[in-house]
Amino acid sequence: MQLSEQSLLVLEIFSVVMNLLFILLLSAQKRLCWLFGIVGSLSGSVLFHQQNYLSESVLYLFYAAIGLYGYWVWNRPVQDSIKRQKPSATFIGIAASVLAAFGLAWLTEKFDADKPLYDALSTSFGVYASFLEIYRYLSAWLYWIGINAFSIWLYASKGIWIYASLMLIYTLLSIRGYILWKKAID
Repeated sequence: MQLSEQSLLVLEIFSVVMNLLFILLLSAQKRLCWLFGIVGSLSGSVLFHQQNYLSESVLYLFYAAIGLYGYWVWNRPVQDSIKRQKPSATFIGIAASVLAAFGLAWLTEKFDADKPLYDALSTSFGVYASFLEIYRYLSAWLYWIGINAFSIWLYASKGIWIYASLMLIYTLLSIRGYILWKKAID
């Protein structure tokens, strides 16, 4: 079922508000962030499916599921501190993300997805960065800075302007998150 333009706009605004609350609470290390992330991700998934960004739609479903896992991890009695990632783990994570992107692009191309490689790159690195943030790796914010900056163009090219604006704000908030978490680690 295709939603009307007005319904898509309302959905986009709602999703943006929920996701802004998520990133603000995440950078402050508040576990409540995950609940806002789940709602924002589910609504974002519907929006991207409507725009035929299939990898993004699946990614946002993943974000909702990872939000449940993140809430559970952050709700454990033993809270992990912010940490740095080893260079070897960084290399493996980047290589796996690139390989996953090529595989996902190949698959979504079969379903007539729009910009399958670009869509898949943001998706695969988004999955990787999500796990890094759950386990409080400082480098998660660096990936989010790149992913969010890239997504400005990806969403603007499809006319999803509010989400493109959200990605600009996310880029700035990711820089803020990196600074806050770096201060906590030093």
